[in-house]
Amino acid sequence: MHSALLADGKVVTAKDYDEKMHGVRIVCMDKCCNVPVYFIPSSKGVISHFKTSGKGSSVHKEECGFSRKLTFQETVAKVSEYQTSLREHGIREIVVKLNLNSIDPDIDVKTNERKQREKIEKEPADLDEDALKEDKPTPQSIGSLRSVKKLFTSVEPDLLATIIVSVKGERIPISELIRHHDIAHVAVWEDKTLNVPYFIHGCIEKVIRRKKVWYINFTATENGFFSLIIFDRHFKHFTLKDNELIGKEVLAYGMLKRNEFNKEKKSTEMIIKTNRYIEFL
Repeated sequence: MHSALLADGKVVTAKDYDEKMHGVRIVCMDKCCNVPVYFIPSSKGVISHFKTSGKGSSVHKEECGFSRKLTFQETVAKVSEYQTSLREHGIREIVVKLNLNSIDPDIDVKTNERKQREKIEKEPADLDEDALKEDKPTPQSIGSLRSVKKLFTSVEPDLLATIIVSVKGERIPISELIRHHDIAHVAVWEDKTLNVPYFIHGCIEKVIRRKKVWYINFTATENGFFSLIIFDRHFKHFTLKDNELIGKEVLAYGMLKRNEFNKEKKSTEMIIKTNRYIEFL
């Protein structure tokens, strides 16, 4: 844990914690837990942090985000919860760039290669746990769906909750960009989404392949339908077979839009172009 609650209800990070100033009565920041935790100062390359004793009352509750290794979906939910809390208490935010141009087959190859060289020269590698723990002179970046999956399956949720994503001139909490397909669908039809690409996760129920377009449908809900769309010009870039997709939990990336053809049957679509627009969870 890299953040905890003080006796007055304020959040403090391990980096800023001072026993004389903040006192010793500190508890887990998860609202469903709030058990006593202890400050562990940095030593031998281990950054300062908070932890339970593992005895008596100082044991994380089962539903706490720090009690065990979370699934991708569980981490997304906890990050959303923690991000609101950390922002309210003015905890340091880390701005990172979102740039997935390298996976887009429509971007000119030479232009893309030049941009990638410039990126390597000017920016660090993909965002990782170490970058979230320490101040860095330049922003880190998110450059693939795989890096998003790695972050949300290997980094503690309170660290992830410090991330603000810079994309298309907007700065957006990362928890707002990663959504379950049904939550995203409702937001689209209520005009509560931004004109930026989103990361959507869910289970694939069905694949429909027609001459000019392929539909990868997530499990339908009472709110409506959500489909990933691949047009014929990108068929050659998308080689995943039906049996590799159906029944699988995936993370997908792209712009969201309503299907206006049949408004009575509310459907949301996301255009994808290659295998790299999908990451299996």
